[in-house]
Amino acid sequence: MSYTLSAEEYILSLLLIDGVQAAASIKEEVFEDISDQELETRLDSATNGLLSKGLLTIDKNEENVDEAFENFLMKLTNTPRVIRCQIATDTAMLTTSLFCNDDYTVQQSLYDNRVVKLFPENNEKKLSQLMDLSDVKVNLEPFSIKEPLFEKVIDKLLANKELTSEESNLFPPEFLQVLKQKQGKLNALYDYYLDEQVMIGSLLYITGNGQTWSIESEGEILTIAPFSYKSLFE
Repeated sequence: MSYTLSAEEYILSLLLIDGVQAAASIKEEVFEDISDQELETRLDSATNGLLSKGLLTIDKNEENVDEAFENFLMKLTNTPRVIRCQIATDTAMLTTSLFCNDDYTVQQSLYDNRVVKLFPENNEKKLSQLMDLSDVKVNLEPFSIKEPLFEKVIDKLLANKELTSEESNLFPPEFLQVLKQKQGKLNALYDYYLDEQVMIGSLLYITGNGQTWSIESEGEILTIAPFSYKSLFE
C-alpha cells in the first residue's frame, strides 16, 4: 500500500490518530512561520483532500480514518528508528526517510516538503538507491583532512572553479573523482533512535561511481571513509 499526501493532509492524518508529536514536527519543518489560523484553514482544506482520496469519512460529525491507512500511520509513529537522508540533486534537496520496523517504509518529501510519498520497500538494492547510498562498501582506505581545507575545496567545486594540483593532491584519486562528478554537492544523513531518550547520529556523505564515502568530524579533523547502505546496520 502506498500513499501520496500533501503536507497538510499528512499533518491532519497524524492528528486524527493522536500522532501529535509527529504532526508538530512536520508543521515546524514545513510551515514554521504560519499562524495557527492559517494552519487551521489549510487543515480544513486537507480534510476535503483526505475525503476525496477515500482515506477519511465523516459520519454524524465524527471523523473516521480508513482502517488500513490508520494502521499504516500507527506503524510509522511507533517506529524505533528513522534514518533520514537529505540528498543534493541538480535542482533541489530531496529528503528521503527510512522507517525501520520489521518491514521498512520509505517517506519521500518532494517540492520543498509540500508533497509526501509513503510506501513500503524491503529490497536492499532499491533502498540503497532511494537513499543515494552504494549497496556495497568499496575496499579503500579511510583518510583524514583538516576541515578548513576541505571546505575551501567544496566551495570551489560548488562555484565551478578548477582545483589546483595542490588541492587535488589532498585526496585519493577515487574520492576526488566522485567529488568532482558531484560538483562538491554533499548529502546529509541523520539517524534517529526513538526510544525513551532520543539519540541522533549524523554524518555527511557523497555517492558516485558505485562508491559512497562518509564524512565525519572530530574537532577540526574530518575522517572520510568508504560507506554503504549496509554500514547503517553493522
